[in-house]
Amino acid sequence: MGLTAQRRIARFGVFEADFESRQLTKSGLRIRLQEKPFQLLMLLLERKGVVVTREELKEKLWPSDTFVEFDVGLNTAVKKLRAALSDSADSPRFVETIPRLGYRFVAPVSVARPESTSVVDPEVAVPAAEEHFESIVSAVASSDTTPRSNRHLSLLVWAALAVVVLSTGFALRLRFNSASAAQSGSIQLIAVLPFQNTSADPSQEYLAEGITDEIITDLAKLAGPKVISRTSAMQYKGTRKTIPEIARELHVGAVLEGSVGRSGDRIRVRVQLIEAATDQHLWAEAYERQLSDVLLLEAELAQDIARQIQVRLTPKQQQDFAHNRPLNPQAFQDYLQGRHYWALRTSQSLTTAIDYFNRAIQEDPNDAHSYAGLAQCYIVLPMTAKTSQTEAYQKAREAAAKALALDDSLAEAHLSIAEVRLYQDWDFAGAEKEFKKTLELNPNYSTVHQWYGEFLSLMARPQEAIRELQIAVVLDPLSPVVHLQFGNTLQQARLYDQALDQYHEALKIDPKFSLPFHAMHWAYRRQGKFAESIEPLRAALQSWDAMNDWIALVDQLPAAYSNDGRTGYLRQCVKIHEHSERPWFYLARDYSDLGNREAALAELNKAYENRQLEVLYLLVDPELDPLRFDPRFQQLTKEIGFPQNSSRETPPISTNPSFSKPREYAALR
Repeated sequence: MGLTAQRRIARFGVFEADFESRQLTKSGLRIRLQEKPFQLLMLLLERKGVVVTREELKEKLWPSDTFVEFDVGLNTAVKKLRAALSDSADSPRFVETIPRLGYRFVAPVSVARPESTSVVDPEVAVPAAEEHFESIVSAVASSDTTPRSNRHLSLLVWAALAVVVLSTGFALRLRFNSASAAQSGSIQLIAVLPFQNTSADPSQEYLAEGITDEIITDLAKLAGPKVISRTSAMQYKGTRKTIPEIARELHVGAVLEGSVGRSGDRIRVRVQLIEAATDQHLWAEAYERQLSDVLLLEAELAQDIARQIQVRLTPKQQQDFAHNRPLNPQAFQDYLQGRHYWALRTSQSLTTAIDYFNRAIQEDPNDAHSYAGLAQCYIVLPMTAKTSQTEAYQKAREAAAKALALDDSLAEAHLSIAEVRLYQDWDFAGAEKEFKKTLELNPNYSTVHQWYGEFLSLMARPQEAIRELQIAVVLDPLSPVVHLQFGNTLQQARLYDQALDQYHEALKIDPKFSLPFHAMHWAYRRQGKFAESIEPLRAALQSWDAMNDWIALVDQLPAAYSNDGRTGYLRQCVKIHEHSERPWFYLARDYSDLGNREAALAELNKAYENRQLEVLYLLVDPELDPLRFDPRFQQLTKEIGFPQNSSRETPPISTNPSFSKPREYAALR
């Protein structure tokens, strides 16, 4: 459809070109574009979908120039136009190069009179449903376990998208009269991309990251479209990939992107919701407020957006977003700094995060979120640093309890309590209660699906565990840790080939991640592929900067296997594990595999007496299968407090698990 004299405004993606004023805007913000590139844009828009030859462009835009000057001028104009549109010659969203011929504008275009609403080009198609996510939902629904309430998946997407934006606290107002994709119910998965820092001060990067993180957290609490977790979303920080490319990789139907700028005590936030398949934006708005008013703003905007799209929030949703106290700006900034360093998951960053959370608490003793962040730091700290787990977990328990006393609706605090009850108290019933409470509060929280899945696997409930890890992978597809845990869960269900697929996926995402190598070693060993198991173990030890005598012992495994087969291999494993600081559980595995039941049981009792963390694998470790009918083994499971209905049998094996190909230790979450 051409642009006549009656139609002088063109809209494409988040852009709008005004032919009369010679202005190009993106989400309402003007983008500087020189006259020649703008003239080129107008010609391409007028001939949308048709190749405009270089000869035509020369005639209309460079009629008096020489060929050489035209060639240079055209290439420069195209380059500047693509830069303004954030377009790519290799993967064009807007301007496509037709080699040796010319250029073509390939994106859908809406045209409108200045005084009227937009007229959408009929070529714009409604995106297909998210088949990847539906396959996971279908697998969950068909599981033989009790499914969670289907209301989380069946709310009208209008309602879900409304809550998407109102929960951010920076309302996305309806920009167009029509949003067919949202109305059709096809959007089932949403990604929130890292917000850009538009402040003059680069040190404010944490603020943009923090706002992004808060938005993801708020969205994840709501029934409706699932929300990709922070770990996967942050992979696209600074990316040059297009929205459709990102959407395909994450299997999402919509993307929320934006920017955060700060000037003094004022914060400026711009947001836009984009339909992934067509790169058309559904909502966009900009807000500027005092930093102290951010929380109070959420309730006002929530009610406003709900009215605009005729959605009635439940009383619980109204309560969740009706913040009724002013924000302490400095405490909020320190809290966001804490979240920034917490996400890095290193020993040093966790220590820094703890400092920031404590500062926030000193500035605002009623800041429940900072107590919850503090608890999460202490849960993970023993996995990254040489610190007492007992001491760290006690601090986590105290911080989480304080958070819940201030706000019982914080899913993160309930999850910390669940981990303390599992790994410190061995209170399995109490831990499961807290896992379920966390899921009730935040059904889209990928970490609780991951950790609850790990718990279910330890309890010898593999089908339920696989189900939870399936969901975690959908919500956090680019997390190597989630893929690692999925592999461990599959391995404990005796699905070794599928487990190896997940370890390879984790290493593809992060080749420097060492734990998948160690897990691969056990998967090969449990399949009887002893020769194949050696190299992954060597790779793991090198990543851990293991002691030279450890590496030397591992280097002797090939000869031991060559000389004495399986027995020689396992005896060499005994020598390796004897060098561990806490060797008992690993020695029990080796002795059980060697058929030495007495030695295996003796080592298991030492592991129990020393409260070795790995003793929680008692019900599911394949090496311990020969011991399960021994009364002494059954008595040990009873003393630990395991459920007794599964201690006599090998965990059930799923011969036909229904999971898509998306991903041994309780460590490094």
